[in-house]
Amino acid sequence: MRSLLVIALCLLSGCSRSLRENYQRDKAASHVYQRTLPDLWPEVKAHLQKEGYSWKEMQGRYVLETEWRDAGGGTLGPTSSSRFLIEGHTLPNGGSILRVMRGNRMSQSIGGGNVEQRIAQGGSARAQEEQAVARANANTTGVLPTQQNYARDLELELELLRRIEPDAAGRLEAQAVLEYP
Repeated sequence: MRSLLVIALCLLSGCSRSLRENYQRDKAASHVYQRTLPDLWPEVKAHLQKEGYSWKEMQGRYVLETEWRDAGGGTLGPTSSSRFLIEGHTLPNGGSILRVMRGNRMSQSIGGGNVEQRIAQGGSARAQEEQAVARANANTTGVLPTQQNYARDLELELELLRRIEPDAAGRLEAQAVLEYP
């Protein structure tokens, strides 16, 4: 009985931790920095540089886009990579906000990948059909068309808040603990 109680507490604490993290990300999404963009923008770039990103910046505006960075895959399946678009805005009533969008893309090489391996091993009609579609849709590099999607990245927004205004991030963490003990 005691071990069941310990297991239940561990599961609940893991659930609470997840809820606290979600709470912090959600609150960071609407955080207004009390610093000006010229003051906090170098911190944004320093964080990206620390994480190994390079970027292009829009002149005269607080907008930057990182280069694509490989996230893995390739040998036996699709390759994936990601990039960030970060925009800083000054609010009319004062303060600044940062918005981060994360782009993810996946591409699949053909000509030796999984589809052809399945056909070489006797493969199925479905595998043969996949290969035919892949070849028909491939560009001249032998790579299937890229799938891309973009979504807001609240995790990076929270990381930036922790770096730029650690006191505000600490208050969010304390509120999360109170909300989800």
